Amino acid sequence: MNFYEKTLFFLFAALVGATVALAQPRLTVATDSSFYEPGSKVTVRISGPPQAPLGLEVRGPKGELVVLRQLTLDARGVAIFAFTLDPQCREGIYTIYVATPGAAASTTFEVVTRPSPIILIAPPGQALIGKQVNVLCFIYPGLQVKVSAYSRQHGGDWMPLGEYESNSSGWLIIYLTPASEGTYELKVEFPGTHEYGPASAIARFKAVKTAPDWKVEAPPVKWLGETLTITCEGYDAVIARTIAGEKTFKCGAKVKLDTPGPWLFYPAKGDTMGTPSIMMVKAKLNTTVKAPTEVGVNEPFSLVASFTPPAPAVRVNFVDAEGTVLATTFSKVNGTAFARASIRKAGEYTVKAIPLPTSVFEMGESTPATIRVLGEKLHVQLVVLDAAGRRLYNSVVEVSGARFDAPMGVTDFTVRVGVYDVKVYWRGLLVYASRLTLEEHNVTIKVPLYDLKITVVDFLGRPAVGELVELYNNTERLAVGSAGENGQLTFIRVPVGAYTVKAGDASKTISVPEDSEVKLVLPPPSWLIILVVFVIVLVIIILTARLHAKVTIRRIKS
Repeated sequence: MNFYEKTLFFLFAALVGATVALAQPRLTVATDSSFYEPGSKVTVRISGPPQAPLGLEVRGPKGELVVLRQLTLDARGVAIFAFTLDPQCREGIYTIYVATPGAAASTTFEVVTRPSPIILIAPPGQALIGKQVNVLCFIYPGLQVKVSAYSRQHGGDWMPLGEYESNSSGWLIIYLTPASEGTYELKVEFPGTHEYGPASAIARFKAVKTAPDWKVEAPPVKWLGETLTITCEGYDAVIARTIAGEKTFKCGAKVKLDTPGPWLFYPAKGDTMGTPSIMMVKAKLNTTVKAPTEVGVNEPFSLVASFTPPAPAVRVNFVDAEGTVLATTFSKVNGTAFARASIRKAGEYTVKAIPLPTSVFEMGESTPATIRVLGEKLHVQLVVLDAAGRRLYNSVVEVSGARFDAPMGVTDFTVRVGVYDVKVYWRGLLVYASRLTLEEHNVTIKVPLYDLKITVVDFLGRPAVGELVELYNNTERLAVGSAGENGQLTFIRVPVGAYTVKAGDASKTISVPEDSEVKLVLPPPSWLIILVVFVIVLVIIILTARLHAKVTIRRIKS
């Protein structure tokens, strides 16, 4: 962190540290969505006490600092804050923490890279002017979603055709009627959902007065890896379009069907193309699961499923031998699916990846993973608090030599049940050391860091507002601050030990935690003492002079 970030971080920690149990004001925080993609914009809305200062902090999946800001709620008690995620940020759960004096709140959102379906449009090569054209469209790998369609004559403006929904096999039909001769373009857009990213595609066809009636003979269904022989009747070649692109085949060619999904076969002669024949190339989807061999009870672990052939945007369930679903996710562009899961009971588990069948893919062989869930292995969530019960932000926990960062006063790790040397470091200082038996999932440590309340008054007993107060450990100054209203100042999170508190010419040696409140009385200023001495001397001189005068007068009279 740079100086600016550190300053804001400690301000945020101080705001959280100021939270008290009495009459806490309500504070809420929410985002405009529960999930985002890397590089997208996140908008945060906070509600709380009007005009209150506010600390906001965003932490990533591994506790890394993403955003740190100081805000102020407006007269309505509302603050709106927006930030943009890094395009290369980690996927996972992000946590937003907000705090204002007397209250704190948090919320989470998920960052995921959604797989996008592939849109394949099958317009005719040529269509008749003034006659309705039925254009088939496929949402690969066979998804039922809503899309929007647009058309235009080449070079013109896009005109909406309406919204369409594909059927359970992924097919939909778009209707349009070309009004005049020329090249037309058809665009289909999918806006995206929680599960799938956005996608779009454009296809072209020609509107003519007469169109050829060529047709490619092809079976409706073949399997991946099979071969098809191209036959021609009245045309010279066949143009095949798939999700992988476009290829041209000569008559008599033997084509290996190497791409799953629809194959659009267009008869072609020169620049003229006829109506396509559609053949679905299906595939058996084989899966392989990778997982750790050993985990603890309730320990989060990663599951990875690899598909052969690679298949994007396929819904996958990770299940055990009993059919219990451990996690659900969607495959990425490279045909790999990732998920996080945990298991509550000890034992040996066989985990398979079960893809949801589509019109393209059927379930093939599945190579499972075997996971041993050890009862003696424990996933621990450890919370670090100070003596006042506040989380100890930016601390480091050491468990028998292994270090874990606790940026928000919370860390988690997996160990075997047993006795461990546990240490806590804060601002580079060892503030806690003890041997603990770790046998429960939730563990709370109270670190001996105490608040020290100091009251400074002048020699007349009046509050010394603004007086500089210093805290020393031997000759080292540990903290400094100014006495506020009523002459009071509180140093928070002071370790156990002997200290000297100084304010002006007043000082006192104390022990923490025995002395939780200290009162310092400032001595009179030095000029006042001189003035008093001067006045006393002056009075003595005057009295002496008067006495001498009286004695002199008596002598004269006598």
